[in-house]
Amino acid sequence: MSSSTNGVKTGGEPGKPGRLEGLQGANRSKAEKEDMNKLKDVKDVKEAREAEVYRFLEREFEGTFIEELIPGILHNFANPLNGIIGRTRLLQRRLEETIRKTREVWPEAERVLSEDHAKLLKDIDLITHESDRLFDLFKHVSGKFYAIGDRNVQQINISELVENEIRFFDFYLDFKHNVKKILDLDGDLNDVAGSPADFSMFISTWVRYAMEGMRDSAVKEFFVSTARRNGHVVLKFQDTGRPMPAEVKEAILKGRSGQELKDEGASRLLQAISLVRKYDVRFEIDHEAGINIFSVEVPCQSAGVRKKAARR
Repeated sequence: MSSSTNGVKTGGEPGKPGRLEGLQGANRSKAEKEDMNKLKDVKDVKEAREAEVYRFLEREFEGTFIEELIPGILHNFANPLNGIIGRTRLLQRRLEETIRKTREVWPEAERVLSEDHAKLLKDIDLITHESDRLFDLFKHVSGKFYAIGDRNVQQINISELVENEIRFFDFYLDFKHNVKKILDLDGDLNDVAGSPADFSMFISTWVRYAMEGMRDSAVKEFFVSTARRNGHVVLKFQDTGRPMPAEVKEAILKGRSGQELKDEGASRLLQAISLVRKYDVRFEIDHEAGINIFSVEVPCQSAGVRKKAARR
């Protein structure tokens, strides 16, 4: 027999909850869900705040990366690296001298040890070669970061700067392994006046633009040369990528900012070009037989003359 309270049935069949108990259970379940949603909202807010803190701190870290952290890292690597290279060369000379003396003083021992000596000499030659290669890699990395951190107008050897930029791009594995690179650089160029940071940013941005253009090319070749012509240093890039769009070419030749361009790579290129326009450079753009040709003429000026022109 069931009982009721104010007309609400509370009893029921044995083993089954009554109507009131069912309502109470539903209310509890609803309240628990609301509590869970509140906890989830609090957790989401907390995680969003933490993500914003991380983004802020990352931006702060990036702000010190090039001008403060990288020079310190390079300095700390340079000292042990110089020690390794110096000691490797010293070890090589000492080993060669020791083997020479052994051959002179104990010729019979040399006959027994000749094979071991040959292996030792081969090993030390390999170590010396690899340490030199490591130093070259370090030089390309340090040269890149010192260049982009130096905004002072000074005398620049374009051939040296270009060579270091291209060697640095070998750290991009696609560029290193899949792009055939040909360099024809004049080592006797006159210096030009400019900021290493400006020219480094311009060159690296152009190389990235060319890499993007060659992404789908069956043949990937990149050619860069420097030469002298009529009081100018001529820097020429050639690649087998897709032709430069007419609107990008027009923006470069007419000195526009390129902000209206939808292509992010082209927009970056126009911004990088804006860094070197102040050095009275001239541009030539062409496309022949499937080859993109982009030339930059930089006047041979002294840094002093360039600074006076900038002040005017």
